[in-house]
Amino acid sequence: MKQWIISHINTILISLFAVISPVMPLLLTTGFLIMADFCFGIFRAYKTGEVITSRKMGNSISKIFLYNLAILSMYLLNHYIINTELPLEKIVAGLIAITEIRSIDESFNKMFGFSFWDKVKSAIKRGTSTTKDLMEDIEKTANKKDKKEKKTDNN
Repeated sequence: MKQWIISHINTILISLFAVISPVMPLLLTTGFLIMADFCFGIFRAYKTGEVITSRKMGNSISKIFLYNLAILSMYLLNHYIINTELPLEKIVAGLIAITEIRSIDESFNKMFGFSFWDKVKSAIKRGTSTTKDLMEDIEKTANKKDKKEKKTDNN
């Protein structure tokens, strides 16, 4: 009886791993970002003299569980029910990643007095020569498409 239960548990675990394995990189990435946010939060609390409470630390555990559940749910919904070409789980993971990066940026801003998110945005807006060239190419392509659409609308 004991051997039968162990063999069935092994079968179930292997099956679960097979289902989860396509989204494992997304789950690991969000887990990494949550842990980075946690570390930055602890360091920020240390630097600013804030009190670290178990409630705040528990939020990170909740985020790991809920964010990974959201990604896994989207994958299962997309793969087994909706079956679209749109990678919904990657979109959800991207939104979660942006949220965590912004949270890390808030901690970084409180510790060091400037926002790396704003620095990156200003560097992109200011641009280097390759960025400017890329933006000009995108604008030219958009203008060509607009001209083609106007020609087809006139005909």
